[in-house]
Amino acid sequence: MKLTEDLAKRLLREEGLPVPEGVATDTARDAGRVAAEFGGVIAVKALVAAGRRGKSGLVSLVEGSDAAESAAAGMLGRNTPAGHVARVYIEKGAEISSELYLAFSFDDRTPMLTLSCDGGVEIEDVHRNTPERIVTVAIDPLAGLRSWEAIEHWSRAGLTGRPLAEVGRLTARLWRAFVALDAIMLEVNPLALDSNGRAMLVGAMLEVDDDAVDRHPELAGAPERMPDNPRERAVQDTNRANPGGDARYVELDGNIGLLVAGGGAGLLQHDLIVDLGGHPANHSDISPSPGTVKMEAVLDAVFTNPRARSLLIGYNHLQMAPVDKVVE
Repeated sequence: MKLTEDLAKRLLREEGLPVPEGVATDTARDAGRVAAEFGGVIAVKALVAAGRRGKSGLVSLVEGSDAAESAAAGMLGRNTPAGHVARVYIEKGAEISSELYLAFSFDDRTPMLTLSCDGGVEIEDVHRNTPERIVTVAIDPLAGLRSWEAIEHWSRAGLTGRPLAEVGRLTARLWRAFVALDAIMLEVNPLALDSNGRAMLVGAMLEVDDDAVDRHPELAGAPERMPDNPRERAVQDTNRANPGGDARYVELDGNIGLLVAGGGAGLLQHDLIVDLGGHPANHSDISPSPGTVKMEAVLDAVFTNPRARSLLIGYNHLQMAPVDKVVE
């Protein structure tokens, strides 16, 4: 589950981490009211579960209630690749003397830490043009990440002086929060330092393991991003309404509909079509014993895709989704 920034920051704040004060709202008028209460510089952020919003015009730094209301009005109602903007986050501006980048993620089953002293909206350019400015290390999942290790990693990344110890200790605390929240991705960009070297989590993205959501009642009712594509949305709705393994349908821009088993066999069939010059219209994945209702939802999606002009059905008796259920 990818969390919007307001929820991600609330969880991080509850873990005792330094997060700017912010309020989510669904009207421009309320955005102006909150900005007036905060005073000073305000960050207006579209609440969609995606990064790189600063590059897409979905983050504005403004001053004054009128400017905040205008910025919020320009974001609310927009349709973006990450979804429809129904809410914005009004955040109290933070003093930023320098910007760092920090992320926890997984490489296969190994937790990884990625650091850079060149944080901010240009981090992708840093990765592309000066990859030596980025430090990536594996974390022993049993030993975890200790403060002195985090300090050493930041030192390798080029951080020096008074902030080094504080940022190192903060990184170790973020690791503990990453574990406690059953996260599979946590990105802090920027991790801002003020003129006194104090750190603040100004930008944060958090993704929680879907299979661990039941352990986190605080996520109950969290807004979940629904696909914009109506066929993908119908399959997702059917999964939520019926127990058992999920059926998956991902629409692509080709013209060959695929009703194939998931896993290696399905990916192999997909890749063979592409290698032969074909263009799949979708990918499908039916987990073991999902029931015919979910299979019907995938069939409906495949057959009603207006771009599909042909169909490949690919199953065999060794795959986990029983063929008799598919036929039924």
